[in-house]
Amino acid sequence: MRPHLRDIAIADLPSALAAAGLRSPGFWGQRLAVRIHQHGARSFEDLAADPEMGPRVLAALEAAFRFGPLLAHAGERVAADGTRKDLWRLAGGEIIETVLLSNRKGRTLCISSQAGCGLGCTFCATGRLGLMKNLSAGEITESVLATQARAGTRISDIVFMGQGEPLHNYDAVMAAATTMAHEYGARISKRRITVSTVGLTPQIQRFVAERQPWRLHLSLHSAIQETRERIMPIARTHPLPELLAAMRTVQAVLDRKWLTFQYVAIPDVNMDDDHVDALGRELAGMRYMLNVLPWNETGVGYRPPSFGEVKDFTSRLRRLACPVKIRYSGGKQEGMGCGQLSAEQIEVAASGGHLRAPPGVFTG
Repeated sequence: MRPHLRDIAIADLPSALAAAGLRSPGFWGQRLAVRIHQHGARSFEDLAADPEMGPRVLAALEAAFRFGPLLAHAGERVAADGTRKDLWRLAGGEIIETVLLSNRKGRTLCISSQAGCGLGCTFCATGRLGLMKNLSAGEITESVLATQARAGTRISDIVFMGQGEPLHNYDAVMAAATTMAHEYGARISKRRITVSTVGLTPQIQRFVAERQPWRLHLSLHSAIQETRERIMPIARTHPLPELLAAMRTVQAVLDRKWLTFQYVAIPDVNMDDDHVDALGRELAGMRYMLNVLPWNETGVGYRPPSFGEVKDFTSRLRRLACPVKIRYSGGKQEGMGCGQLSAEQIEVAASGGHLRAPPGVFTG
């Protein structure tokens, strides 16, 4: 099958164009990259709008490559707080989501790396779908540019925290991130692209060996092995000792000043003193910060914590002498929060099922 132009790495475009018989492949590689990955062209008709793109060049491109939309817009929601969720239909009919949030310095887009997820974390709606498809690099980058076009705003930050486990689709995620950061691509700062993982140790080790420049966050959620196994089945395959050893390597080899651990706070599961003590014990020797995310309703057998419970938990975390941030998910009342993606068919309580952010507390 002919390759899709959006799936070809920007660095590989000149050689691909040379193989297709185009003269001046370096010139056309740069020009195509800018049109596709910066301006958001999604069809040969869009490329034809370039005054330099004559019929001979277009004919050569159409003969050697595929190029057309990889995603179809399938719906949107805009929450009262301004958070925006777009649904995108893949060619095979699967639905993925992007969520656009405001932050203090710009606009953050939470993107999907898979349709569904095969890891089955018990607190997450996406895991109930199972894994349906790994996204290609082109599908990932198109979701960013298409969302940006619909929202009419520039995206400054990318977080791989939507549907799927990014390191389970390692090659496509790294390729997409490279394209988004490229000077002929979306030109998103490498420091503003974050990959979040539940803890696939071999892929973390590969990330380090390849010296990937992106931020890497670990969804920890418990420093007690038994609890982690209960809420995150992947912990049975990659237990805490080897996982945290890999994260120590991230800090040492990649010279990361801070490691970031995500911690979904679930009452009666991982918010007691034993879990606080375990964090201090297991994370000793690392410089880290904790992002505490009060659990969002997803229709399973947990309950969201009250504001008082979150305040009490984070107060006890102070004894760890690490920065602690509370992150209240934007749009959670409309099913856009952390852990809620692919919750379109899940009933969420209209009231009492969410912890709203109090005034002045960062949301995102």
